[in-house]
Amino acid sequence: MAGVGCRARIYAKFDRKKHDCVLLKVELNHSHPCSTRKAVHYHENRELTMHAMCIIEVNDEADIRPNKTFLALANEVGGPSNLGFSEKDVRNYISSRLRSINVNADVKEMLNYFMRMKELNPNYFYAVNINEDNKFTSAVWVDARCRASYEYYGEVVSFDTTYSTNRHGLPFTAFIGVNHHGKSTLLGCALLGSEEIPSFEWVFTQWLECMGTTPKGIITNQCKSMFGAIKKVLPNTRHRWCIWHITQKIHNKLGGYSRFKELNSELKHIIWNSKSVEDFEDHWAEFIDELNLHHNRWLSDLFEDRHMWVPIFFNGQFWASMRNT
Repeated sequence: MAGVGCRARIYAKFDRKKHDCVLLKVELNHSHPCSTRKAVHYHENRELTMHAMCIIEVNDEADIRPNKTFLALANEVGGPSNLGFSEKDVRNYISSRLRSINVNADVKEMLNYFMRMKELNPNYFYAVNINEDNKFTSAVWVDARCRASYEYYGEVVSFDTTYSTNRHGLPFTAFIGVNHHGKSTLLGCALLGSEEIPSFEWVFTQWLECMGTTPKGIITNQCKSMFGAIKKVLPNTRHRWCIWHITQKIHNKLGGYSRFKELNSELKHIIWNSKSVEDFEDHWAEFIDELNLHHNRWLSDLFEDRHMWVPIFFNGQFWASMRNT
């Protein structure tokens, strides 16, 4: 017996000339799945063999202390000096294994939570995206209250990906509407596997499947991937960029100009107080000429995309008093 959960079959023959047994072959059979890795490397060029890893994992699950496991492995080979690793390596392996298990445990607990909520209320919606390696990438969930709120307050939606402070580094996103009291109301949540177009497309598609209808307007930041996904999944929804995110960049993008204070004041006046589209475009051109800003790429790009963020371009449209995320 090689260890808990491990069986060994040893083939040997008696050598009459040497009057001793000669080892021919050893077969190890495991009653549990083992890692396919041949070895895990640690410091000082030591390594844990697959046989050792199997014993460590099984003993750890049986709550056998690391020092006891190390002694059992050492006894198999005639002492600690004959092992290619130390007791510290055993502890390090257990710690690294626990860290990887915790990630999977979090996903498993989340799925269990989704299923429990679905059992409590059939109107609870969730969708989980798994990649080709069977690893979690994204999730969308919408409870019954969010679905009910969307029926009344779903004409205009804010979609924000500001938060990514969880331990797994997955951006957390929220669909937000505004109720009849002018207060924010939650319309769904998601964890994104990445901030690439396919990830956004999957989230928007699942959320629309839940809600059944598309919003008339959606407000986001200037993320290009988000823009591409909305254009494909929500082609008939008016897309607007958050003006707060844009105006917050003015100091960073133009702060180096000697006349920045004057420039900042004039630019904001044009953005907020233009009476018509033509008025905005005329004053913008005068502003660029007066301060010789023709070569500023950021301003040029903003003007090209003016229909996405300048307030005058949204006059006469219902936006539930929302201009930012």
